[in-house]
Amino acid sequence: MKLYGSVINRLEEHSLSPDPVVGMGATVYAWSDRYAGTITKVSPSGKTVTITEDTVVWEPFPSGYAKGYEPNPDGRTWVARKRPNGVWKSAGNGVRLGWKSAYRDPSF
Repeated sequence: MKLYGSVINRLEEHSLSPDPVVGMGATVYAWSDRYAGTITKVSPSGKTVTITEDTVVWEPFPSGYAKGYEPNPDGRTWVARKRPNGVWKSAGNGVRLGWKSAYRDPSF
């Protein structure tokens, strides 16, 4: 496992995820940030999902933590694939299904 970005992100992105279902929450891990989203599409094999980023209601600065999430049909999308070891990845970013979390690192 590479050690870069946030240690918490690296640990969580390697957690096993439940089988994907449309409407399930998801988290995309990028360096030290986390992006919350909702699964909007699941392939017939169940090994590929499309995740749409949610709108995040943020705690007051400088916490960087999310207070709540709202669906955003126009949000950014990621396509994630399940690796043979059971871990989900999207263009090199770790993905965890069944868990919705957003965080923006205030040090950047």
